[in-house]
Amino acid sequence: MSADVFIVAGEASGDLQASLLVRAMREQAPQLTFAGVGGDRMREAGVDVMLDSVRAEWASMGPLSAYVKIPWLLTVMLGLAQRLRARPPRLLVCLDFGAFNLRLLEWLRFTGYRVPALYYFPPGAWLDRRAQAEKVCKVATALTPFVRQRDFYRACGLPVEYFGHPLVSAIEPRQPPARAPVTRIAVLPGSRRDEVTNMLPVLARAAKSIEEIQQCEFLVVAASEPRAAQIRRTWAENGGPADARIERRDATAVFAEADIAWTASGTAVLEGALRCVPQVAFYRLPPALYAIVKRRLPHIVRGPVTLPNLIAGRNVVPELLQDELTPENLRAVTRDLLENAASAAEQAHGYAQVRELLGKPDSLQRIAAFAVSMLAPGRN
Repeated sequence: MSADVFIVAGEASGDLQASLLVRAMREQAPQLTFAGVGGDRMREAGVDVMLDSVRAEWASMGPLSAYVKIPWLLTVMLGLAQRLRARPPRLLVCLDFGAFNLRLLEWLRFTGYRVPALYYFPPGAWLDRRAQAEKVCKVATALTPFVRQRDFYRACGLPVEYFGHPLVSAIEPRQPPARAPVTRIAVLPGSRRDEVTNMLPVLARAAKSIEEIQQCEFLVVAASEPRAAQIRRTWAENGGPADARIERRDATAVFAEADIAWTASGTAVLEGALRCVPQVAFYRLPPALYAIVKRRLPHIVRGPVTLPNLIAGRNVVPELLQDELTPENLRAVTRDLLENAASAAEQAHGYAQVRELLGKPDSLQRIAAFAVSMLAPGRN
């Protein structure tokens, strides 16, 4: 017998959001069973994870590395589609990862698949691509956590659901930790292999540089065991402090004890904002990929790129992008947030604004209720 709900998440951020959704749906309908594609967070939420997309590193950093995976991912997609047709759930939920999920849904509909489908976190939230939005709406019910994407879909005359962002319900602001004589710096270098390769050397050198002028304690977060091994090697090769802890940890737990965080652009920056931890965001693409993005999406390379800044419409979190990501710049911005009370207060005020803009405190529960309402009638 198939599960009631089948969820497809292609990377670490989707794995997190899927796990939150599963737990919230179970609170409202405890009898539901779940299976899917994802990672450890979904597994911990009680999902029967058939394919581990996080450990297998389905996600890529841009099209150049993605091209290499296309034949393999196409084979995986066709196999997954066959499984879903043979053992249809009552609801199919796809999270982001448009390169895979949108094609999966299109193929399923082409072959006559009639199971209700929810596209949670539709792709391209900040790119305003009408053609992509139209494709999503042809194959699934779109549910976005972002006001901007909701307004774009509606401006295009497309149906879309919106209840707020789930992390507003899942993450509470922390109480500021007691100031310790040692500055505690959390380092979140990204979940993908290419991100660690491209950005961690700068972070390691910055850590060494800042340690020379003040006592620091570094906790470097690894998204998986393969990433942990890569981080240990890259950190050491680039002179990172030898006493740094390199661990697999939940980002929100790490934020709770940090005085400041260095956070790669992605969902983790939003988690840090909702936890109210001072942070500096960064991102850098390989030169060849940067040239492509600069030509095709020039507004992206100018920034802002981090979620809190996109949501607020201003720079709440300092961003060090591309060539601006240097040890010197990272050290300077870090010291400003740690030593300048006005800078820290301004960021905290921005965080409060971001939380308000993300929706109501029960957003996750309302999202889960909608997902439960989409379930096809149960099987006998």
